[in-house]
Amino acid sequence: MKIQPARVFISYARKDLGKVKELYQQLQEAGFSPWQDIHEILPGEVWHDALMRAIREAPFFLACLSTNSVNKRGVIQEELKEALQIWRGKLDDDIYFIPVRLEDCPVPEALAKFQWVDLHTDGGFAKLHRALRAGMEKIGIIAPLPLRSQLAEDLSEDDVTAMLERYDFYDFNRYWMGKGIHHLYEAKDVNGHPVVIDHTTGLMWQQGGSPEEMTYERAQAYIAELNNDTFANFADWRLPTLEEAMSLMEAKQTENKLYISTLFDEQQKYIWTADTQTAKNRASAAWGVSFFYGRCVSRDFGFSYYVRAVRVGPSS
Repeated sequence: MKIQPARVFISYARKDLGKVKELYQQLQEAGFSPWQDIHEILPGEVWHDALMRAIREAPFFLACLSTNSVNKRGVIQEELKEALQIWRGKLDDDIYFIPVRLEDCPVPEALAKFQWVDLHTDGGFAKLHRALRAGMEKIGIIAPLPLRSQLAEDLSEDDVTAMLERYDFYDFNRYWMGKGIHHLYEAKDVNGHPVVIDHTTGLMWQQGGSPEEMTYERAQAYIAELNNDTFANFADWRLPTLEEAMSLMEAKQTENKLYISTLFDEQQKYIWTADTQTAKNRASAAWGVSFFYGRCVSRDFGFSYYVRAVRVGPSS
């Protein structure tokens, strides 16, 4: 497989521009390359030709449905007809034509055979995100997966559940139906230090990590030591965010009986993340990830976990 931004054509009614702008931004933040006429058609281009060419070239077509677009005559119907014609040439299990309801509205009979997604409901974009990534995997390419790198100082249980659903990350307790992501791992030895680069997320990881379990405070000191020693020639190592750490989670146990690739040292069965949680009647806590149990969990700062450091890599 190769990594490239997945082009996503957005078909919509002009009256829905506000809602579609939000969808456009969400797709960009998720690592896709959305195509929207107001951004892509250049002055001087024949706009109708540009539209039809973009539909033919895009691996995905989103039909944004609302009371403004359903049964509307004009260009939007031409776009739908062109996309449906392209869909007829796809394999039976390909994901290409996706109806996206922007509000509670009827789905045209011609589109009812497709499973649609309700973008106006909770978890709507998460479902769309999973469908797009599944569709990319079927045709042999995957979109880069940008993950949050800045720590969250009060990451709630609800925040965690939403994150797992959005990225389809597996968690034995919170999201057991998650399938995880398709990794493009590369194991390297840099100046005598083994690292693993995940080209899917653009992250470089320690292949191993701390030789012993340590408190959250000691974990911060361990990171400082790595950077002071320029581990693998870099001085920008840090604790991963929960999103980054959960990206390593496999949906089933591997040969080493852990929910993580065998490319990684099996000693670090559970690791700290940078994300913290504030809760009543308990000490300050941070989120950790257990590759032994296949889940994430919040632990008091005084608890002991291993550290597996990460950095954005390989060249930054």
